[in-house]
Amino acid sequence: MRSIGILALLGLLFVGCTKDEKSAKQQEFWIYTSLYKDTITDLEPRLKIAFPDVKFQWFQAGSEDIAAKVGAELLAGSTKADLLISSDRFWYEDLAGRNQLHAYRPKAAEAVPSELRNPKNFYTTVSLPVMVLGYNSDLVKPEQAPKSFKDIADPKWKGKVSGGDPLSSGTNFTTIAFLQHLYGWPYVEKLKANQVLTEGGNSAVIRRIQTGERPIGWVLLENVLLVQDDKRIKVVFPEDGVVLQNNVAAIVNKANGQMALGEQVAEWFFSKEGQEAMVRSYMYSPIPGIDAPEGAPPFASLAKGVFHWSQEFLGEVVQNRVQIKEKFAEIMAH
Repeated sequence: MRSIGILALLGLLFVGCTKDEKSAKQQEFWIYTSLYKDTITDLEPRLKIAFPDVKFQWFQAGSEDIAAKVGAELLAGSTKADLLISSDRFWYEDLAGRNQLHAYRPKAAEAVPSELRNPKNFYTTVSLPVMVLGYNSDLVKPEQAPKSFKDIADPKWKGKVSGGDPLSSGTNFTTIAFLQHLYGWPYVEKLKANQVLTEGGNSAVIRRIQTGERPIGWVLLENVLLVQDDKRIKVVFPEDGVVLQNNVAAIVNKANGQMALGEQVAEWFFSKEGQEAMVRSYMYSPIPGIDAPEGAPPFASLAKGVFHWSQEFLGEVVQNRVQIKEKFAEIMAH
């Protein structure tokens, strides 16, 4: 009996050593992302199956927080990030211009439209969140609800509208950049006069719509679809265009970095399995032929009514990004 006990103990030690050795051999790979935590929870087990020898580490935060973290790490010498996935496309253009990104176009992403990719392949859009209008139909009658982004500047909605903070949220900055490009700064001044609240992220906007604190708001469609069981919450696809967001994926260019592994991981994100994970999180796929999220209209029905990512617009905002934020903050603070 004693010899059996010793053998069992040795067996446990052997198993423990094997597990430790396996962990030690695993290659660590960091993904910095603004994808929601529920999306990461969905992705993690699938990535482990696809890459059993890789230990995936995650830093999840808003797009602007990711930009700040990467900026601080680069100033200190090098960033931990191997793959970046977030929604501030203008920041990626800046990184590309400073040779911080590895040029690579995933083969699985060949069908992604050219306007959703960097022309030199420094990044590619991996999913398409869509900024729409939402409202609480218990407090706003459907026939009276605003039909466009321009409508929310109407004085009749004073104190009724909110959005996320464009100074901390990539999707909200993109929205303000497009609206300012279309309507100019007088439009933003009208939003201020209407006491439009711009705080927090898209989840905060949905909560304010639900509670009635601010029964109307610009918000990502995915956040509305997450609460689609709440029949009070309705969606408006604005007549002046939905704001097509870009969650872009980019491989970090690092000395002694993991660009080869980054290419393999990027391929996975653009594979059918990776794209279906994006759709399960209520975002559209940029690859034609993949079904729309549950509860969302086909992407083709929105295609004509979107703000388009022209090179002119992209270059203009990249050049004036800081000034746009400062001007917005100045107007909304007064």
